[in-house]
Amino acid sequence: MKNNLFMNYDTVDKASHLREGHILDHKDFDINKIKLAKIWQNKFSVKKINETNYYAIWCSGKEAYDLMLNNESLIFLGVLKGSFYFSINIDDTDEHIKSYYDLRTLNPLLNKSDLTFLTTAQGINYWHKKNIYCGICGSISKSDDSGNSRVCLNNKCRNKVFPRLDPAVIMLITYKDSCLLGRQKFWPEGMHSTLAGFVEHGETIEHAVKRETYEETGVKITNIQYRYSQAWPFPSSLMLGFHAEALDTSLNVNYQELENASWYTKDFLKSSPENSKFKMPGKISIARRLIKDWLA
Repeated sequence: MKNNLFMNYDTVDKASHLREGHILDHKDFDINKIKLAKIWQNKFSVKKINETNYYAIWCSGKEAYDLMLNNESLIFLGVLKGSFYFSINIDDTDEHIKSYYDLRTLNPLLNKSDLTFLTTAQGINYWHKKNIYCGICGSISKSDDSGNSRVCLNNKCRNKVFPRLDPAVIMLITYKDSCLLGRQKFWPEGMHSTLAGFVEHGETIEHAVKRETYEETGVKITNIQYRYSQAWPFPSSLMLGFHAEALDTSLNVNYQELENASWYTKDFLKSSPENSKFKMPGKISIARRLIKDWLA
């Protein structure tokens, strides 16, 4: 199994035991060890080092502590090197708005620890916004466990829910010296990528790979092999990457799902024009890495 390098930093401690109760009162908590990310309009504040490197701006100390007090959007993200990482939503900012970027833009530019924390913040923050009301009784719910759960305020219900992920499979299908790529209508002009789809109830992830491939292109596959996973909070997915082999190159494209799908040779991809006619998936995507591994 390959190492997962996307949006993952193994030394970040989720410290789930600190979520219970009020973390700001925990014996290990220290106001001088706060690292707080502010989310403004689903964007994060960063500082530019150069064209290819940025780092997240973390508010700290008493300034951060005062912002966190009684803030309903507070999320505890984890611990790294003795510091406690959090995020909150803000309605306005004193900082220049041009210092705020969306996470898609920041993905290839941040170091792994910043990316891990901001990915967590974005995913859980989105989940909170979608779960303001209890799914059982319809009453208002509130954030609990330092932002890592929600609980219904109706005393007759008190239903408690936790952040959910949508598992999705993404797969590179190959046949001898060619691979199968498709595109959707709403993608950037020229963009092509591997096939993908969500895992449905009652099936394994391998079944999902086989079903989605056949539904979108009519291609039957074998030798399905797991390769990587990737946190993908756009808005709330976990991408599970696979490589599989086609039985033949016949296609029956589902044009309700895809704008097009075709087979592309290794030589073509290695000399890809990367323009409006044809370009491979973005450099931060698991799709790109699946293709690059195969080309290598």
